[in-house]
Amino acid sequence: MNNQFLTTVVNYALSIFPWLIIGTIVAFFLEKKINKNTITQYFGGMSLKRLALVQILGMISPLSIMSFLPIAHELTQMGFNPGVLLSFFIAERAWDLQSFFIISGLFGLKYAVLNGIAIFTSLTVTGIFLRKEFVHFKVNETQTQNGFWKRQGRLLFLVCVGVVLGALLRTFIPEREFQHYAGNPLQSFLISIVLGFLLYFGPIVGNYPVAKALSDLGMTHMGTFAFLTVSPILNLIVITLFGASVGYKKTLKAFFIYSISATFMTILFSLPL
Repeated sequence: MNNQFLTTVVNYALSIFPWLIIGTIVAFFLEKKINKNTITQYFGGMSLKRLALVQILGMISPLSIMSFLPIAHELTQMGFNPGVLLSFFIAERAWDLQSFFIISGLFGLKYAVLNGIAIFTSLTVTGIFLRKEFVHFKVNETQTQNGFWKRQGRLLFLVCVGVVLGALLRTFIPEREFQHYAGNPLQSFLISIVLGFLLYFGPIVGNYPVAKALSDLGMTHMGTFAFLTVSPILNLIVITLFGASVGYKKTLKAFFIYSISATFMTILFSLPL
């Protein structure tokens, strides 16, 4: 049992950390190119093209959500669309610059591409519905921006926690019994939604080794795809964090729209996997 645990930790680490390093290097150079002034110029007048660009910027931005929350209220006073600003924050939570690299290493290139498309599409639909919403950001003024390497260090720590947790799940959950429940697409989808709602792994990359463990235990593609696509937003802690910033009514509306869209994309894209 201990050998299986250590072997799983090593396998997951080798599948994740090289890609995490590549993503960190890309993020380092992007941070020098992408700054608040670059991003905030897209938050004024809205068009479908600009809305899509906002979602892409949110998905690839190496900046932390916490670096924007302290100035969110000021941005809306300057004329930035508050609904689109909220969808940008959701995009930062749903996907990370390292996501594509890590998911490619764990599940393959096709899986990573479909996951990115599914999340982008769901975010864009959410942004369309939110673009006319009045959102009031309630932000703690003591929040400050963390440095790049401090954020990456925290990211590395949480990925390590995710690797260990994923290895524990892979080692100690009976594979045959798990397959009995999660081997069916519908049941695996429901299991992943419940697990994703209750469990919080910090930044989104903490979810990936856990998703790999679920897949290794026999969960269907629909279940793991839902865990990577729907669960990053439909999570109790994430709902609480956003609710404290913009109110629960706006948060639940935004997350409901995203979850419905992401569920549809999960059903559509998990079929050819």
